[in-house]
Amino acid sequence: MTGENEDEGCVVRVRGLPWSATKEEIQKFFNGVNIKSGLEGIHMTLSREGRPSGEAYVEVEKEEDLTKALEKHNDHMGHRYIEVFKSKKSEMDWVIKRSGAHQEDSLNDGCVRLRGLPFGCSKEEISQFFSGGYYSGGGNGGYQGHGMNSMIGGSNYSAF
Repeated sequence: MTGENEDEGCVVRVRGLPWSATKEEIQKFFNGVNIKSGLEGIHMTLSREGRPSGEAYVEVEKEEDLTKALEKHNDHMGHRYIEVFKSKKSEMDWVIKRSGAHQEDSLNDGCVRLRGLPFGCSKEEISQFFSGGYYSGGGNGGYQGHGMNSMIGGSNYSAF
């Protein structure tokens, strides 16, 4: 690889994954393919709701690994057939950024999104709901809708 293609790397897009698929299962599916940086080279995308989309991007080491990965097209993972397409690093980066998949680290940040709250719900009522837990409540701990005191949309972000 030289020139412009070098920046695009060796990337495949994987579609049709079970929603419960893990990076380890994807790595096992691509047995015999050298995945760049191991599990770090597997990027699972999320839907708008933050759920697994059934798609992933996999960075591989070399062109020959790319060829081997593409040979897995229509192979099965469990009862599902998996589609494998050649992709580009720029596409992968764009999709990952857009899907919020880069926010995997936020899974352990102690913040949860509450949906379906009554529109008149107050911060005190949310605090009372979580009493006995580790709810930090005030300050930046809990904010509602689009601002600290608004309940636009009936949602809330609460920190623990």
